[in-house]
Amino acid sequence: MSEINPFLNYGATSLENLKDFCRKTVQEKIDAAACRKDMVWTMDKDYKLTGFNDLFYQRLKKENIDNVHCGMDLQGIFKDIPFFRVCIEGCKEVFDHSAPTSRFEISEKEMGQIHEFSFHPVMIAPGKVTECYICQRDITRDILNVLNLEDREYRYREVQEVANLGHWVWDIDKDEISWSDQLYTIWAKDHERFVANYDSVVAIIHHDDRMRFIEHLEDCLQGRATHDITHRIVLDSGEEKYIHTKGNLFRDASGKPIRMSGTAQDVTKEIRSHHKILDQNLELQNFVRIVSHNLRAPISNLLMLSKIYEWGQDKTNDDIVKNIESTTLALDHTIRDLNNSLSFKRTLRERVEEIHFKEILKDVRALLYSEIKATKASIAVDFTTVSNIYSIKSYVSNILYNLLVNALKYSKEDIPPKIVVSTEEKKDWIILKVSDNGIGMELTPERKSRIFDMYGRLSAKTKGKGMGLFLVKTQIEALNGSIDVISEKGMGSTFIVSFRK
Repeated sequence: MSEINPFLNYGATSLENLKDFCRKTVQEKIDAAACRKDMVWTMDKDYKLTGFNDLFYQRLKKENIDNVHCGMDLQGIFKDIPFFRVCIEGCKEVFDHSAPTSRFEISEKEMGQIHEFSFHPVMIAPGKVTECYICQRDITRDILNVLNLEDREYRYREVQEVANLGHWVWDIDKDEISWSDQLYTIWAKDHERFVANYDSVVAIIHHDDRMRFIEHLEDCLQGRATHDITHRIVLDSGEEKYIHTKGNLFRDASGKPIRMSGTAQDVTKEIRSHHKILDQNLELQNFVRIVSHNLRAPISNLLMLSKIYEWGQDKTNDDIVKNIESTTLALDHTIRDLNNSLSFKRTLRERVEEIHFKEILKDVRALLYSEIKATKASIAVDFTTVSNIYSIKSYVSNILYNLLVNALKYSKEDIPPKIVVSTEEKKDWIILKVSDNGIGMELTPERKSRIFDMYGRLSAKTKGKGMGLFLVKTQIEALNGSIDVISEKGMGSTFIVSFRK
């Protein structure tokens, strides 16, 4: 609100008419302020009250001043009441300089409320101030809202910095892209100089990824895909980064794409770490293949020599050769296990097929017929929630086979095993559970982590190499799944396998 100057727009011939018009204009502004719940009043150069609204009246009553009327002297009120103390300087500024001004007051009595006092000159001629129009407004909530907004924006920027992630909005019609501050940091661009649009952003994308990005973006605009892609960019310094961008497309009423918005995250560290792990795995696989290949011939020779050895000639020699044969067979099995564990990691997508749990269990039970009969085991089945899964049949068969073997192997002496095989569904996962009434175990965090290690075993008293659960875990992870176990000593165990849908 600026100065009140009706003189410039009023063709009055008498000064009295002009004053009346001034009072009318001021009263209109007082009424308008009342609608905004502002406290307003006017005073002349002698600090005499010339007009006020009800909020001003209520305020003075709150200060124990009952006789509020036009013509009353405000100097004592401004001087004695802390709430109005900013008015002396504010009014003086208006009368001396004919210019509007503002003052702010923090009221301790009213628990730190912030009040804005604005002072405006009322003129009957240019430069000739006759009255001062004063408006008071409680701006505590506005200030707090601004502070809260600034705090949220600060925290949001902080989160973006920690996650190395920023947001963007692309106005497709105008071809204007707005970035958050963190995106300028990620892309190493100057906020003032760099103009983000389709061409300038695409130009930064690595030339080997550029066409793939453009085709993907076109698929998004045509509704054939959702914007979710990882690509490389090349900074002005020549440095390469991996960026993961995700976004949503917005259309107008006719279906025309008008805007895209989303996030972009620097995933360079994660991608390079992943590549490093892949390289290390490849080196490890090559090492194991070389070792196993070089050992295969000597092992075969040792086993062949044990076959042609003439047994019964010398007991001492028989014992030595028998030990050599047993050790060689154990070494041969170990190398086979290593090769199996490596082959399980090479998952081929074209081998994925629909698998019915009932059929898989039927095949596994046939393989374990002798063990089931010998232990008098019973196997209860519940596939009502989920009856099938899309996966690799040999992997799922082997997983279920090894879990049933464990349930049979670690059963209680003289108590027939009771095994329950069931499935359920949780969001993006299909859960396979194998529970038993076996010996169970005390499951400390350390022991739980070792169960699925190579040659880890449920009990030191049991026979076996402990490869079964390691192979199960290896195959499940190859399928992007996970395995967990719940167990209590003497109460049995439950293995929980989570397959991605």
